[in-house]
Amino acid sequence: MANSEAILDTQTATQTQMTQDTALESQPIEHPSYGQLLGKHVKMKSLDLRHSEFKVGREGTCHLILDEANLPPSKLCRISKHHFTIKKDLNDTTSPTYIHDHSRNGTYVNGRLIGPNKCMILKHNDIISIAGVSIRAFVYYDLRYSMQSDIKAKELLDRYHVGRKLGSGACGTVYLLHDTVSCQPYAMKHVAKDPLNERSRPKFLNDPLRVMNEVNIMKNLDHPCVIKMHDIVDKPDSVYMVLEYMKGGDLLSRIISKGFLPEKTAKLFFLQMCHAVKYLHEQGITHRDLKPDNILLEDHNEYTLLKVSDFGLSKFVRKNSVMRTICGTPLYVAPEVLQTGGRGSYTRKVDIWSLGVVLFTMLSGTLPFSDEYGSPAVEQIKRGNFKMRHSVWKQVSPLAKKLIYDILNVNPSSRPSIDTLLQSSWLRDPNVVGRAEQLMKISLQVEEPVPKRTTTSDVENNNTSPVSSFAPPSKRKRRL
Repeated sequence: MANSEAILDTQTATQTQMTQDTALESQPIEHPSYGQLLGKHVKMKSLDLRHSEFKVGREGTCHLILDEANLPPSKLCRISKHHFTIKKDLNDTTSPTYIHDHSRNGTYVNGRLIGPNKCMILKHNDIISIAGVSIRAFVYYDLRYSMQSDIKAKELLDRYHVGRKLGSGACGTVYLLHDTVSCQPYAMKHVAKDPLNERSRPKFLNDPLRVMNEVNIMKNLDHPCVIKMHDIVDKPDSVYMVLEYMKGGDLLSRIISKGFLPEKTAKLFFLQMCHAVKYLHEQGITHRDLKPDNILLEDHNEYTLLKVSDFGLSKFVRKNSVMRTICGTPLYVAPEVLQTGGRGSYTRKVDIWSLGVVLFTMLSGTLPFSDEYGSPAVEQIKRGNFKMRHSVWKQVSPLAKKLIYDILNVNPSSRPSIDTLLQSSWLRDPNVVGRAEQLMKISLQVEEPVPKRTTTSDVENNNTSPVSSFAPPSKRKRRL
């Protein structure tokens, strides 16, 4: 009997605890205040904003009900039942605070009309007017204003909301930005300049007119596989680049998370990279810093749109920046750049070399050159000394391997051009090209290669190869 009572007591205690736990779970989580709404021409006490939605209007369901205690009848009659809503993602302290306009007679922020069923972003000390720009009803006070990022460029802070960090490294920090008027998200790369190096730069490199000319060139670039640059703010101590926001992160993170990429995926990505580089070269731009960190993905899908970024950073940060180890070991840099110490002249073939290293990395999840392989990586690059060590190479097609060997040629003149790359047998895969066209939303055309004539000397010297990828272009063009 005692045992039965003990069991019943235990069951009762368990049920009581479960009931208490359920009750606690059902209670709304009390979030700290993220801001305050202060009365200006509206008679009211300051209100703490701590809910994900805060409704203002004449209707009884609103959090702030406007009536004759707040406004005279002549103005109250112009207020909608549900005039506006303030919204905030409480799970992200750095997220913007949005104001949504639901009114008939208008909601304004600092004199700018939001518009029916549209929104804007509220910032510290913004003035909210209702039912006419003259009725300056509220002031929004951001309680986390002092906790915001260390970005000090006024041009940026006036136009954008600076949100959470998307990533950081030796080359700088990337933040999520939102335009305060359009609410459009962007990515902003903040790079601190090297003050010692900046002082030693030739004066013409610091010429504001030259800087703005470069900015305008890059802002006018328009290709589906090149990141659209929306703005650059060049300061004495920093450069701020406002770019398209790509939700899929960078290619390096994708490779690390997967270990390596299937050949079909790598081919799709490489094809897009080649078209991006071809476009940049046609615009007279040599990237000089191609690496997986600078390749961004539109989303997390296996087959996704890819965009090349950071194609002009060295023009603003430091001369020959690709040679500086500030941004990490130059494992993707062409041998001719290393051999001249970054002071000699080199061609756009440096980008081809980097593409080859990226392709090698995608297919194997390893680098072709590394200090871990016995000798210094720089010396390996200068000699073009690499091996396909990883077992995954057994699954890679001979055409892909041949392409890598052709690209990673220490002699720039023997290295294929970007047009020749696009003519390679490996990239002329109809299924991959078709998918790339769908993602890029353009028709991909390359010049028709002319079949190489096999001569007697070729046969005698064994110069023919079943995996030969390249041939001189003709004037004819063909849709892949």
